[in-house]
Amino acid sequence: METLKEILNTIMEVYNEDLDNDKKHQLLSTLWTRYYKLSEKLNIKLDEAYNLYLIGENESYIIYQEPERKRIDNKKLEIALNHYNEIKNNGFKEGLTEEEIKILLDYSVENARKSFENLGINVKTNSLNGLCELGQALTIMPLENLGIEVTKNSATACFNYPFNHVFGTVTFPYQDNGRVIDKTYLIDSTYRQFFSTMRCNEGRYYTEEENTNLKVAPDPGYFITDIDFAKTIMKDGYIELTKDNAKKYGEAFYKASIPLKDNKLFQNNDINYYHNIIFDNENYRVNNSELEGFNVLFPKNNKRIR
Repeated sequence: METLKEILNTIMEVYNEDLDNDKKHQLLSTLWTRYYKLSEKLNIKLDEAYNLYLIGENESYIIYQEPERKRIDNKKLEIALNHYNEIKNNGFKEGLTEEEIKILLDYSVENARKSFENLGINVKTNSLNGLCELGQALTIMPLENLGIEVTKNSATACFNYPFNHVFGTVTFPYQDNGRVIDKTYLIDSTYRQFFSTMRCNEGRYYTEEENTNLKVAPDPGYFITDIDFAKTIMKDGYIELTKDNAKKYGEAFYKASIPLKDNKLFQNNDINYYHNIIFDNENYRVNNSELEGFNVLFPKNNKRIR
């Protein structure tokens, strides 16, 4: 019979191999599932497994997508900011264009990604695990400081997810065929953390989460079926919040909160994910002292943007 240590040795060998992401995920997912199932059966937990878990965070992903670093056109950003202030002063009788909304979103997300890099984090390779609270503030607060409507959300309040994760929404006045309508986007600059092979394998049903000792399920990425949806958020840091997208986002967190013995609850179709997101509005989890040195403002209007 294969031993726990033999499985861990094989996992380390795969870590050291030069494989593409999908192949590495396939091998590691199978190996970690074997390890967790055998560990539960024998009621043995090895320290080596936890150490491998820690170093394997960024090894591979169930869905691979690097964050896209956006080059902000300073002139277009200045035009969008000036236009927003004009329509704000005129009581929103006019809305922003789609291009203006996109550049405001791109600036906010790029602001967070630059800040992560200033902390020594390689945004291209890192899963961004543990950075959601800072990411939420750095993407949402600049938009809120402009006076744009936002929500600060938690996956616990919205989806009954048992672990800490925060994200947000922003609602713009949008010019649509001669009328002004609301256009809402979900912003999650650290969504990639839920797609690491380490926590997106069947074996996660058979072990306790390392920080809380709760036995629940694999991470949300394990339950995502729309790959393009997931890649869009990981690439851009945001996606339009339609009812369909709200369900895709929230349902994965909901399923990731259900232990294997209760998976009949997967069929619960009564959750209004869109409603839960729109009407949840909490406080930031970081305080002002923790944001010192970070940028939470857009550039001043009518001045050269640097």
